[in-house]
Amino acid sequence: MYTLNDSQRVRDRVRVVAGDEALELRVDADAMRMVSGLNEAQRRMRALTDDSTEDEQKEVAMFFAGVIFGGEQAGRLSEFYDGDPGSIIRICGRYFSEHLAGKIEQAQKRGGRSLWARIRRRLLGW
Repeated sequence: MYTLNDSQRVRDRVRVVAGDEALELRVDADAMRMVSGLNEAQRRMRALTDDSTEDEQKEVAMFFAGVIFGGEQAGRLSEFYDGDPGSIIRICGRYFSEHLAGKIEQAQKRGGRSLWARIRRRLLGW
């Protein structure tokens, strides 16, 4: 039987390891909503300056993690890194550039509406 999958969902499991500790997170999101959220996260990160407070940095880091992993899991990631916004952004950025971007592209192709050519420059240009 041939099955047509019209889903644009991105599903994944991510294992974050720091020293002897490990954390497993899940990704389960609509690709198009995720792209929109990632664009907003990028805009917020660009707005940060050297004068930004640590609270402002944490807010941006949590927003970025929330877009990728969802709010509850973003909280788990924050606890894992003791709320360090730099570590949270670094991990989310690495996961996005090394793996998630390709999964978003695959989900969009499955859904028949590939916008990847247009967003690739914007998202991977971080």
